[in-house]
Amino acid sequence: MTGIAPRFPFPDRPRLWGVAVSHYQVEGDDSCDWTEWERSGRAAGGTCGGAAGAWSRYEHDANLASESGANAFRFSVSWSRIEPHPGVFDHDALARYRRFVEHLIGLGIEPVVTLFHYTHPFWLHETAPWTTPAAVDRFERFSRHVARALGDLVRYWIPINEPMVFLLAGFLAGQIPPGLSSPRILSRVFDHLLAAHCAAAAAIRDVNPSAAIGTAHNMMAFTPQRPYNPLDLLLAGTADSSYNLGIIEAFGSGRWRFLLPPATIIAGRRDELPSSLDVFGVNFYSRLHLRCPGRRRAVGDFSYLDPLGRGLTDNGWEMIPEAFSAVLDQAATSGKPIVVTENGLADAGDRYRPKFLRAHAAQLDRAAARGNPIHGYFHWSLLDNFEWLEGYGPKFGLYEVDRSTMERKPRPSADVFRVLGKLFLNGASARA
Repeated sequence: MTGIAPRFPFPDRPRLWGVAVSHYQVEGDDSCDWTEWERSGRAAGGTCGGAAGAWSRYEHDANLASESGANAFRFSVSWSRIEPHPGVFDHDALARYRRFVEHLIGLGIEPVVTLFHYTHPFWLHETAPWTTPAAVDRFERFSRHVARALGDLVRYWIPINEPMVFLLAGFLAGQIPPGLSSPRILSRVFDHLLAAHCAAAAAIRDVNPSAAIGTAHNMMAFTPQRPYNPLDLLLAGTADSSYNLGIIEAFGSGRWRFLLPPATIIAGRRDELPSSLDVFGVNFYSRLHLRCPGRRRAVGDFSYLDPLGRGLTDNGWEMIPEAFSAVLDQAATSGKPIVVTENGLADAGDRYRPKFLRAHAAQLDRAAARGNPIHGYFHWSLLDNFEWLEGYGPKFGLYEVDRSTMERKPRPSADVFRVLGKLFLNGASARA
């Protein structure tokens, strides 16, 4: 409808420069399906335990974000803390998150709330799994309670973090809860995740009609391992069309149809989907090199390689800022304002992070110069934290965490982040 101001970007804060965390990865000590996953011995990264102790230190961490030049802080709320039993809500937990939000606002920092970041209450998979529409109803109920508690203070919401990652890791690869491996259910689960996004968006807007609703879509760069091999080229193109473009298509038109190799079709329709989104969020980290047929899997191998000789991150990922620029061009086809909701690397020694930050900020600037509506950037992460499949090995933080004392110590790259933030927020160029 013409004449109605868009919900995003915010007139008083048209650009966001922030840091990101997720509840389980920094809070720890949260009884949920992931803790049961750990007890069963299925967690590849070991046990989370107390993580970075953020549950009692959130305000301190907000102060660190402010000192680092951030004007926004993306975090998630724990569904299992807030609704430990079906329909039973912990108002003390909601009050704890509200105190954190109030502290952020007092510092002049925009709170950005994610409602689902991979973990669930114990009871969900038994009583309302994502294979059924009941999960949509339960997520809508949870979202409404959080919106009632925080909605007068929070303007930017992300209902579901990385729906494609959750779909593939939880229902095809069996790497994370619920740990299924069933291609035949993927289309149904994907539809329910998108329906849950829509239901959450409606619940939030019931509380705050001007709230901006976003997504956080993990996007990968894909390239053929052998550039002139037709099968490698075909697999890379198929991966891009399904993994990257499938969600862009879904939010853009309300319809989707894509192939997951070798033969799984994901298709559906949700007419309310396009109007449920105000901001398109991009999580970007690296590039995968694809080979078909693969040496490990007939359908194809996915590998991190270093053809440019730049070195790999501590967890073996390629650093490829040029691909970041191309991904932003793809995201712009959504027709929505763009926020980079995650970008970072594992680098305990801080050898690469300063250059990584500068290179990605320059690509962000180039993408904006081409006319892409770039309105924000969130670095993953403020703190070293628990990584889902790798535990405490990879260090993604601008601040390192001594887990014996929970002391936070800035890495030199925190100063680089601060300088780049000033440039971005002032509309200056970060290009060398």
